[in-house]
Amino acid sequence: MKRTLGQWMTSLIFPMRCCLCGEVVAWSEHLCARCRQEAPYILPPVCERCGCHEDDCTCGGHHRHFARCVAPFRREGVVQDAINRLKKDSWATDTRGLAVEMAEVLRREYGGIAFDVVTDVPTHKKEYRRRGHNDAEQLARAISSLIRVPYYPLLRKIIHTRPQKELNALERTGNLLGAFDVIDEDRVKGKTVLLVDDVITTGSTLDECAKMLKIYDAAEVYVVTVAAVVLPKQKK
Repeated sequence: MKRTLGQWMTSLIFPMRCCLCGEVVAWSEHLCARCRQEAPYILPPVCERCGCHEDDCTCGGHHRHFARCVAPFRREGVVQDAINRLKKDSWATDTRGLAVEMAEVLRREYGGIAFDVVTDVPTHKKEYRRRGHNDAEQLARAISSLIRVPYYPLLRKIIHTRPQKELNALERTGNLLGAFDVIDEDRVKGKTVLLVDDVITTGSTLDECAKMLKIYDAAEVYVVTVAAVVLPKQKK
């Protein structure tokens, strides 16, 4: 994807870097040759509920309040490293480069869908103050620009909850009940929403957000993340 003259001039001082591994790349690129070849891409056929390749799916087709979820990558290797950097320091990762990859999978999987609004999974104000940014919001704003659909913060997190990564699948669901609310009902009603986050693991966070949007009469909710976690399959 072409970059602007201003971005090119900035790259003379601050070289462009691969959005996954951080290696210096040509100013018009967002991935280095190695990552473009070896990155853990998720290719079709894709499970509509968890975003993983159908061979890696462990969700069992459980009902979700969102219609579909897609992600360009599995969360492993350099992708995991990039997400860790994004969460820790928003300046340490090329957010736009990740958004380009997300926009590509949107075109591939959601090509016929006309979104009305792009939004993100919000963080609680305490978490925002601690980290200084919300990486999901930054990704959502970048995607909004790339696909030319307006961004708007539709949700807020009203309860500070334990980090999902500290909980098992059952605890994850209960941990988020009542944690989110809709900010502006009029911006949700009848709209087809693209909901953005960095990672989908069990889908509990995204499902709770989608549930609130549907309660306030969103027409449909679709999800895109940078990566999907391939969970271990249960032994039979």
